[in-house]
Amino acid sequence: MPEQDSFHLLAPNEIAQFKCRSPVLAKILAYWDRKRGERRWPGRSDIDPTEIKPLLPHVMLVDIEEPFRVRYRLVGTEIVRVSHFDFTGRYLDQLTFESGDETDWVGFYRQIIDIGQPGFGIVHWKAEGAAHRWIEFLICPLSSDGQRIDKCLSAEAYEPLNPLEFDSIGAAQPTR
Repeated sequence: MPEQDSFHLLAPNEIAQFKCRSPVLAKILAYWDRKRGERRWPGRSDIDPTEIKPLLPHVMLVDIEEPFRVRYRLVGTEIVRVSHFDFTGRYLDQLTFESGDETDWVGFYRQIIDIGQPGFGIVHWKAEGAAHRWIEFLICPLSSDGQRIDKCLSAEAYEPLNPLEFDSIGAAQPTR
């Protein structure tokens, strides 16, 4: 039986000791927390890609628009490889994932914006002919003015797949 999907907002006092399966996500969360310092959220200008270069394949930079809409400004190469689709420049509500994923990604981003805390989750999917696999994800809010979240630094890490399983994963496709 597959594990349960989960999503959890991280309170400020649990960020430093929070445990992820993936060392990639743990490093991104620690980086975000360091850049935040004493503020509620860091700004996009605080994020220096050269400081997290080995992590960039797992990173997404997301714009939060008003009225509420999520746009992928940048999608890392590992995310593109696993999803079989580069959705850079696309809106989240334009995407459908063909792997049977009914995860409420819009709802996760909405919670991050409404509560103002980073969020961590694990979702599972079943690739055709393969066992259930996990995706671990992290969404960290960013603010240009310190008052309103207008971007997010997001990341994904995946359960390792063999090449045959990888080829069976469905692609993300834009809706029409």
